[in-house]
Amino acid sequence: MSLINSSILAGLLLAAIPLVLHLVMRSRPKRIEFPALQLLRVRQASNARRMRLRQILLLMLRALLLAALVLALARPSLPAADYSLRWWEWLGLAAAVVAAIFVYRWMLHRQSGDAPRNSSAIQRTAICRVFGLLFGLLLAILLTGVPWAVRVRAELLSPGADGPGQVPVAAVFLVDNSYSMTYQRENRTRLELAASVVSEQLERFPGDSQAAVATIDQAEPILIQADLSGLSSRTNAITATAVPGTLNRRLKDAIDAQLEHREQLQKQLGTGGSADVFSREIYILSDQSQNAWQIPDESGLAELIAAHDWLQVYFVDLSVSSPLNASISELTLSDESVASGRDLVLNMTVNSTASTPAVTSVETTLIDESGRELPGGSPSAVTLNGESVKVTSTVRVPPDVSWLQGNLRLTTDDPLAADNSRFFSIRVLQTPRVLLISDLPEEILYLQNAMQPEELTRLGITFCDCQSATTAAAGELSFAEFDAVFMCGLQRPDDSLWTRLRNYLETGGRIVLVAGSDRIQPGFWSTPAARDVVPALPLTVVRYLTAPGFLRLDESQHVICRTLGQPKELRVELGAVSFDRCWAVELLEDSEVLLTLTGPGNRPLLLERQVGRGHSLMFTSAMDNLADRGNLWNNLVASWGFLAFTDELLNYLTSIDEAVTNFSAGSVVDFAVPPGDRFEQFLLQRPGLRQTRGSLEPESRSVLITDAFDPGHYLLRPFESRSSFRAPFSINIPDAESNLEKVDQTKLTEMLGPEQCTVIRDPSELASIVRISRVGVEVFPVLLGLLLLLFCAEHVMANYFYDTAEVGNSGPTGRRSGTVPSGGGA
Repeated sequence: MSLINSSILAGLLLAAIPLVLHLVMRSRPKRIEFPALQLLRVRQASNARRMRLRQILLLMLRALLLAALVLALARPSLPAADYSLRWWEWLGLAAAVVAAIFVYRWMLHRQSGDAPRNSSAIQRTAICRVFGLLFGLLLAILLTGVPWAVRVRAELLSPGADGPGQVPVAAVFLVDNSYSMTYQRENRTRLELAASVVSEQLERFPGDSQAAVATIDQAEPILIQADLSGLSSRTNAITATAVPGTLNRRLKDAIDAQLEHREQLQKQLGTGGSADVFSREIYILSDQSQNAWQIPDESGLAELIAAHDWLQVYFVDLSVSSPLNASISELTLSDESVASGRDLVLNMTVNSTASTPAVTSVETTLIDESGRELPGGSPSAVTLNGESVKVTSTVRVPPDVSWLQGNLRLTTDDPLAADNSRFFSIRVLQTPRVLLISDLPEEILYLQNAMQPEELTRLGITFCDCQSATTAAAGELSFAEFDAVFMCGLQRPDDSLWTRLRNYLETGGRIVLVAGSDRIQPGFWSTPAARDVVPALPLTVVRYLTAPGFLRLDESQHVICRTLGQPKELRVELGAVSFDRCWAVELLEDSEVLLTLTGPGNRPLLLERQVGRGHSLMFTSAMDNLADRGNLWNNLVASWGFLAFTDELLNYLTSIDEAVTNFSAGSVVDFAVPPGDRFEQFLLQRPGLRQTRGSLEPESRSVLITDAFDPGHYLLRPFESRSSFRAPFSINIPDAESNLEKVDQTKLTEMLGPEQCTVIRDPSELASIVRISRVGVEVFPVLLGLLLLLFCAEHVMANYFYDTAEVGNSGPTGRRSGTVPSGGGA
């Protein structure tokens, strides 16, 4: 039983007032002996007992009257059930009343037949009444009370009880539809289990109940409605989302929806305060994963729930005690634009729980622009030990394709299949064309051989289309035909060359200035025309006399530094290269230092500057190993790290402005559209063979996609246009969805509060727990009826305090009790 006005229970103390008044105001007559009253002493003991019994009954009635009044004002309520009597229970009660009257009349008849009416008739009549009342009460308990109690108890405790509650329910069901809820157990996902729990609970609701079903999608409105059958169908259609909100925020939205619905109803009915025709509940169905909660809670849920004491929250835990899962996460690509024939390096982390099978492998599958699957190399074996394992997979990019998409998949299956795969997309660049300019042809031989080894050229494999030219011949070439231009140790570049380089940069070109020569004249590198191109002005050659300088790879977050510093072997190899000379330079304002050398001054080694749409880089040491030239500056060319350094530098130059093609679900996807490839409408091919249509605004320079939520491959292409524009990209679920660790019970209690939130570990116990805790039928009308009955009984007892029944009649005057029989003396 629960009480709406529990503070009024203190009024039960008023029930003691009649007792106090009875004890205080009880009359105490003086003892006076009269001989004429000696005849009455014979009946004194009997009359005293009878009077005392009636006083006690009257006292009890008055005390019960006050207690019933206090309870009625407190407005107690009972859990929802059918407390009314069924027809057979009414029949049993009527039979008990008839039997009690019959027993009373039968006993009264026997008493009147066995003895004449005398002074003890009242006592015998009272005994008959008591026995008749007790017999009727016992029979009513057996025929009506016991069956009624058994039926009501079954309705309260049994989830399958037929008797509905009398109070309608206004409920909000919050279903966690994050990807962790797709965990399967007994051929059913946690999301399917949540749908079945919601449907079963909706069927148990009393008539006129209303409800709302919502997911943790932040944009979804919560609307409480009366169509429960429609809600059940909608629940079965809920699918997992890769962009879930937090349960904290959605629970606050559910409370706001309940409050708004309650206020609207009170406004319609013209009521207010605590008046409500619904029992209000919120159900949270989740696997209790940490990813679904914001910890610590900043929305004040515990205080909000406590402020609305008319609301009950049930948290239904659908998690698995010992989950089994292996997943791929933290996928990174060496580049999102790779030249054909080169290698794409995929770095990832394979996570596992302690009970996962010990050995698995990662398979790579490529899909070209025609939808054809291509082999991605041999699987990468992984040994699982319940911890995170770093895995690297290398894929050779095939020729004659403009873009590629691929899948990474674990070969072993587990109950959570959503995180066993990862998707990626890359743009495939054509073989880059590079122009190498030097004063002497031999100065660029080492650099050219690093970009396109002679062995590969003899085999017919082309990684880079390199063309060399002297400084004098460079004026006859068009830089626009090349993807990148390298200038190696030019002694006296003139202003016309610098002007042509600036124009090349303005249109998106990329150049690398290698300043590793003693013959460079700084004055020709510091002219106004040169200042528009170079990242820094060379000042003088710095020689490391006591100890050589070494390359630093840990200070910059630039993509070149990150790529060169990731493989441990390459980081160690490049870190061992000794630099004996470099140029001291004066940085220009808009330049950035990418790499430095150890030693005095931390001399810059690699610098970058953006000019227009292009990028200009400067290397302040040598990139050759010629005698008395580059070998005096460093031993970089003698290290195999030089090949990796040159390859990464070339990849950066040829893909620096390429669009990002791999995103996490919910990210904003933005693709720039070149002026020559504009279109009006486009089609977006989505996972599951779905496609949607969009339009490109006339003044817009890019396509913006904000609804890429489903993991998988996407392709954006023009619709009804001759444009050759294509934009492939891939979406992956957040890595946090693989974390099945449950939120701590203490933190959950702190967030929701201990009073009005009930955590249910077993979904099968939901119905019985809700039945017991739900505020149900108010007994205020029943208490008013009892109050009226007690008032009438007290009135009758007070006015019928003395029994006036005749006990004897010895003459025509009909003397009452106290008359001496005719046979007596005196």
